[in-house]
Amino acid sequence: MAVIDVNRLEAQQRERSENKHIIRREDLKISLVSVRPREEIPVHLHEVEEQFYYVLEGEGLLSLGDEVYELRPGIAVAIPPQLPHGVSNPNATSLRYLDFFLVRGP
Repeated sequence: MAVIDVNRLEAQQRERSENKHIIRREDLKISLVSVRPREEIPVHLHEVEEQFYYVLEGEGLLSLGDEVYELRPGIAVAIPPQLPHGVSNPNATSLRYLDFFLVRGP
């Protein structure tokens, strides 16, 4: 068991976001993602990983397959493998969410 102070984790700077890696294992990855104002994470997919979001702060849009959904605090999203998805933040404040990857074994 471990207690992790997420506020003390160093943010990994990405082109459009900052990510704090909370847990990194082969079967599970948990990160705190902050999408910068007026940025987007382009549509992409994951071959074998299930992905889950839980929105903490800010608002944005989620492209999920052919649909677009609003993101706001309290929204949870489940994304199965091979479903195209992307996140955009058209606002002046950051969009922050917990990002979970679950990798199922063979």
